[in-house]
Amino acid sequence: MSEDKKEEKKFFKVDYNNIKTVDVKKSKSKFKTFTNGTAIPGTDFQPYLGKPLVINLDEILSVYPAEDEIGTMIHAKNNQSTWKVLEVFDTVMNRIKE
Repeated sequence: MSEDKKEEKKFFKVDYNNIKTVDVKKSKSKFKTFTNGTAIPGTDFQPYLGKPLVINLDEILSVYPAEDEIGTMIHAKNNQSTWKVLEVFDTVMNRIKE
């Protein structure tokens, strides 16, 4: 990519007080959609925050409220991944049980 193209790319500061969860329809599938709550520290560029995140229910080991009281943490089996989602704990549990 040329230097000119790199300079054209502009990043917008994230308004952390105005992040909305994604609109999700009920699904009987083992793949459930949540709102990604992952923030990259030390930068205004947040490519994942507020975007849809699809998780395979077969890979979930545990679910608990996030320690920072924003959203919910979902842990995968075998220490594969930990996901932070913006939905509150009860919403996550209801979506998993659908």
